[in-house]
Amino acid sequence: MVNWYQRQPLIYQIGLVILIGFALSFLLTLFLLSYDKSQRLNQLSVSGAVQRVIAVADTLQQTPQSLHQSILNASSSSDLQLSLTDTPRVTAASQTDNMSRRFIQQLAAAGITEANLTLISQSQRPLMDLSRHNMEGMRGMMNNGDMMRGASTKPGRNGPPFAGRGRNLNYSATIDGSVKLAAGQWLNFSSGMETDITHWSNSVLIALASVMLLTILLSLLVIRRALTPITQLGSAALAFARNKQVQEVNSQVPRDLLPTINAFNDMQRQLTDYIKERTQLLAAISHDLRTPLTSLRLRAEFIEESEDKQQLLRTIGTMEKMLTATMRFAKNDSDREPRQMTNIDSLLQTIVDEYDEKGVEIHYQPQPGLTGNIPPVSVRRMTENLLNNAIQYAGNKAQITLALVQDHEQLRICVADNGVGIPADKLQEVLKPFTRLSEARDTDSSNVGLGLAITHSLATAYGGNLLLQPNQPSGLKATVSLSLH
Repeated sequence: MVNWYQRQPLIYQIGLVILIGFALSFLLTLFLLSYDKSQRLNQLSVSGAVQRVIAVADTLQQTPQSLHQSILNASSSSDLQLSLTDTPRVTAASQTDNMSRRFIQQLAAAGITEANLTLISQSQRPLMDLSRHNMEGMRGMMNNGDMMRGASTKPGRNGPPFAGRGRNLNYSATIDGSVKLAAGQWLNFSSGMETDITHWSNSVLIALASVMLLTILLSLLVIRRALTPITQLGSAALAFARNKQVQEVNSQVPRDLLPTINAFNDMQRQLTDYIKERTQLLAAISHDLRTPLTSLRLRAEFIEESEDKQQLLRTIGTMEKMLTATMRFAKNDSDREPRQMTNIDSLLQTIVDEYDEKGVEIHYQPQPGLTGNIPPVSVRRMTENLLNNAIQYAGNKAQITLALVQDHEQLRICVADNGVGIPADKLQEVLKPFTRLSEARDTDSSNVGLGLAITHSLATAYGGNLLLQPNQPSGLKATVSLSLH
């Protein structure tokens, strides 16, 4: 799980943490608010019931007994049940907490000296059906004392009072009590609170969830905006690595990222200037060396014919080829050919036909109609460099294959031969400029070690690379790829 999380994009990681944090906070807040709401409603229900009992007791003590039942009927409601009995239904107070004492003191201040109260805790609160269509039957049961039998007044024995009331339960009991009137009778009461009132409404839950989701979305948008410079930095670094071109990153970023962005932009400019100066220096040296070489060739022509003269001319010729290749290599770094829509199949077929005229057979499978946005001259140079490398080390009579593949947004050109190949530990080394292998492969003095280096440089400049692999059963397989954008 941790590994999966670490592999995700940074904005997904932050978003997941925010989502979990908000969800836990939402649930905890909902629980605390629900608990507090339930407690306050419970206190309000009990306090209201006690106030109504005091009023009913005062009314009963001031009216004749013949009116008591009518008063009880009129005073009872869906959340308060009243009855008169000769013995108390609640025989003793089951709690001695501050709330119970406060309500007993409140009853005493109203002239009720004997009162037994049972505050029912939320965990032990039974459900009651105190709707009006059940009130008459319950009142009869209370008057007959049926509801006292089998119901303990002490929680924990036979359950809380009224634990077995009804099946269609709509109210949660909050307080049971019995108060003694001046005439000696006991006024029994049971108060309940509607269960639905303690629940959160769907509209409130939807509103809270909507606020949470909206907050998360806004947070993700802010984070995404803050991470945009990092994405731009990565894109600019990739573009610079591929094309060696400066792509300035916008400096309108958060202050914490500004030093990094400025340092990256400065680094691009400095590296570009360094490469440009190095290329110009290399081209200047190569150009300046042409004059003394030309002078040497002229002087060598006046020397009498001998083996030394021929060897000197061959050496001068090799140096001229090296200078030409060096200047061409330097030009590739400084001047980049623009792309244009080109018939790639026709271009490669033309190259194959030219080699066929020279007596070199190239096996090529045409790809009719294959076009792309490429630098045609550079593609031609890369293909010819790979073919010349295969011919040089495999010979004119070797089997040389040219293949063309378009894979999504990449173009791949593959040249394979069955020559002597390149040792596996030298495949990367031969991509460096002026690198030549042993005499076993270096059979032509025209090889100056820049063909593969130029091809690799061109491929990299156009968003690709050059991959060298051993061919089976022998030889070399060179694949150059470049982006079609």
